[in-house]
Amino acid sequence: MAPPTRRHALLGASALSAALLLPGCGRLPFLGPAPSSCLGPEEELPEFEDGGSRVPPGARVTPYEPSPSRWFNDAGLAVSPDGALIAAAEHPDRSMLGLTDVQGVLLWDTAEGSVVRRIAGAAEGAIAWHPDGTRLAIGDRRHIAIVSVDGELLWNLIGHEDPRDTSARITALAFSPDGTQLASTSKDGTVRLWDVSGDQCGAGHILQPDAPAPTALSYIAEGTTLVVGGTDVHGRSDPPNRLSHWDPATGERREVLDAQERILVDFGYSADETLVLVTYAPATLEVRAPDGTTSTGPEVSPYTHSARLAVGAQSRIALQSPGDLLIWDSATGEETRFEDLLLQRICWSPDESVLYTLDEATGVSAWDGKDWRQFDLP
Repeated sequence: MAPPTRRHALLGASALSAALLLPGCGRLPFLGPAPSSCLGPEEELPEFEDGGSRVPPGARVTPYEPSPSRWFNDAGLAVSPDGALIAAAEHPDRSMLGLTDVQGVLLWDTAEGSVVRRIAGAAEGAIAWHPDGTRLAIGDRRHIAIVSVDGELLWNLIGHEDPRDTSARITALAFSPDGTQLASTSKDGTVRLWDVSGDQCGAGHILQPDAPAPTALSYIAEGTTLVVGGTDVHGRSDPPNRLSHWDPATGERREVLDAQERILVDFGYSADETLVLVTYAPATLEVRAPDGTTSTGPEVSPYTHSARLAVGAQSRIALQSPGDLLIWDSATGEETRFEDLLLQRICWSPDESVLYTLDEATGVSAWDGKDWRQFDLP
């Protein structure tokens, strides 16, 4: 079977007035990020003022047209720790056009490729599974829902803010290995830590990495270190960025890695904590062994500015760039390439025997090293 292909491309008004009257106040002081909080399932979410893009005054805006071909969001694809289920979110266009009664996150049986459950709720951001497989963290624009695998809402996590110059979205989520902490980041540039141990939920530290806003998170060293990095970039003029290590217990930055002047797009770790980096300007795929030894992978697409990386548990690495999918075994050197693929997300099964892909129009597919298998549409 051939692989699926496609071509298409808070200050109130009175407080504000008072602040401006203070001596020497030409502009408002930086008040820091808004506090985080957990809301129970019976508590209502606040009405966010604006989840859309910031438009400069006088700019001409093309009206958004929902499309029936957009089945899925491009931000979330996650396989359960046991490999039995995979989750992806439906695109809001489906409900806007009346093509579905309930928008939500779909769960498929990975063996059969069939939809087994729909978890209702908006989900335009990242998705992450709890290590024990009993619950998921589902990101939307500004909040995160913690739900059981059966669809029961446990908490809503709020605190991420509307960015000034782009649309709001939760871009990455990661549970600590013991499942007691969740890390989240969004386009507001902050990383927020949440205590989700047992039946409790509490807001933790708020980290403020250097700009630009990070788009990837990973716990290493048995959960004692949180690694933050990656970016959604658009050109060579974007500033260089680096990985940073943080203490998730104290919220303190430990070190900034990688002194090279380049744009780090995405990163991931294998089970033995081999670090894999994809960069732009120059476009490279780099592997760093736990002992610090560094090697360069095969030649990659020059369009890594919008690449997505999936690192398997052992040695298999997948890199998706516009129109190109590279699958590389760093242990054997074996390479497989697929062209004319326009994918939004990729991830490996826990044993790295199957690569799962997400396309907004055709949905979830699985590649087992020989053949492609298309999952059912809802």
